[in-house]
Amino acid sequence: MFLTTHAAAGILISHYVPGAWPVFGASFASHFVLDFIPHGDEEFYHDQDWLVLKKYKRVVVINAIDLAGLLALTLWAVSRGTTVSGNLMVIGVLGSVLPDLISYFFPVIHERFSWLFLLRWLYTLTKPTGIRYVARSQNWVHNVLHHRLIHKDIPLKVGLIMQTVLVAVMLGLSR
Repeated sequence: MFLTTHAAAGILISHYVPGAWPVFGASFASHFVLDFIPHGDEEFYHDQDWLVLKKYKRVVVINAIDLAGLLALTLWAVSRGTTVSGNLMVIGVLGSVLPDLISYFFPVIHERFSWLFLLRWLYTLTKPTGIRYVARSQNWVHNVLHHRLIHKDIPLKVGLIMQTVLVAVMLGLSR
């Protein structure tokens, strides 16, 4: 799923779950539920050709658009003045996108910059907290469980339409 879709789920959860920690936990769990649904992004990262062939342009553009959508959606939700506090919505958004951030950015940072003392220290510090286990579970849900049970992703256009409708429905329910 795109980060924007996960963020919409976090915003929806913040409207129905009271308290910061429950919102964060429910949003975090919703990420794994949404990733289980086929969502059409397999074409972007098919066999990691982009990584092997060093063709980053398409992946960077798509992720930049998704990040812009995430920021726009978050700013819109916080500024629209609902009965739910903006802080609670931001906590919901952070909880819902955190598994992707941990899964993709933490291993890359560690791999690329492990020679820095600070990052080695951060890596050592995160051993007991289980951040690496969250990254592994994210990959397991998305890659192993999803592909073994579903066996096939949906086409990109269908996935984009499905995610757009899903975002609209979640935002409509969060009023």
